[in-house]
Amino acid sequence: MKGSGGFLSEVCLRPLRFVTSRGLVLAAASLFAASPAQAVLLGPNQTLPLPGTTVAAEPQLAGLIIVDEIIPFSFASISDAGTILGTVQQRIVRSDLDGTLDFYWRVINDAASAGVIGSFRIGQFVSPEYNANYRTDGLGDVGPQQAHRFDAPLESYVNFLGFPTAGLLPGDSTFFMFMDTTATAYAPTAIFDVTNSNQTSISQLFTAYSPANPVPEPATGLLLGLGLMGAIRRSRRKA
Repeated sequence: MKGSGGFLSEVCLRPLRFVTSRGLVLAAASLFAASPAQAVLLGPNQTLPLPGTTVAAEPQLAGLIIVDEIIPFSFASISDAGTILGTVQQRIVRSDLDGTLDFYWRVINDAASAGVIGSFRIGQFVSPEYNANYRTDGLGDVGPQQAHRFDAPLESYVNFLGFPTAGLLPGDSTFFMFMDTTATAYAPTAIFDVTNSNQTSISQLFTAYSPANPVPEPATGLLLGLGLMGAIRRSRRKA
């Protein structure tokens, strides 16, 4: 199946607390603003335009970066007669507003790449709602014009589409694209891939993150266990 590309950027109007998967803490700031725009709710088999947004327009996007990974890719492109190579930067941000998670991806086409990247696909991304958009207040050169969510049984797959006509050129990068979710936990259960501009060549699948059910706190688990034991004892007395 073909992937498709789109991207976003993630920077705040105030210092951004930054924690990588290795626990490094950095700071960043942004001085940009934009008119209000909300994430686009995608239903199955829908293709909708993406307006782009900023943390000024949607304050819930500001938060703590808890995962930040750079994943290299390369694949042979028949139509481009060479190897397309670059990286995908994926992040998870925990909202300062309500503690929920936003999932971000940004694609960089290496300057030495032999061809144009045309699309990015995120798959097996299981969420109650699919709120897609991209950030214009940070790193990147271009953003997707639209996003497409597949129909059943692939409704957990979303393509970010519509880069400039020429596609993502060597040396360019996308804005960060994202899914704004209600999740509070995550797991490496999703996948992503990229394609060339006409989608005749495609990269291998890479591991991505998806919302997950939170693990109960130890105290909560203990209380549940005690409650279950009490129920068993009561049923035995009745017997």
